[in-house]
Amino acid sequence: MTDLWDEIVGAWTLAGITEFADDGTERKPYGDRPNGQLVYSEDGHMAVVIGGHGPAPAVAYAGTVTVADGRVRHVVAVGLPPFTADQERFARLEDRGAKLVLATEQPGSPRIELHWARLGAITA
Repeated sequence: MTDLWDEIVGAWTLAGITEFADDGTERKPYGDRPNGQLVYSEDGHMAVVIGGHGPAPAVAYAGTVTVADGRVRHVVAVGLPPFTADQERFARLEDRGAKLVLATEQPGSPRIELHWARLGAITA
């Protein structure tokens, strides 16, 4: 796919989810220590599982992935809750590829950043 694809293939652990409102306020709907994993396989498949926290629902989906122009697009084949649909994220790598940030940008919705650490890279 691309150089970015080569860098993100593998397993990731969820390190944080932050929601940014238009007025600049931030909130962490999944708490300070969210639970989740993301896997990108070499053949272009992905799977995501994020545990629920309070009113924030658990999310699970799987399908294929495309990468182009710094964007990662998850094409959902199956997912829960039912509102899960194809997901497009702006991606950036940090700390020499040890961290992956996937961010949404949808007009009329808060910006959401999902911070992932390469599996095994986080210590308590």
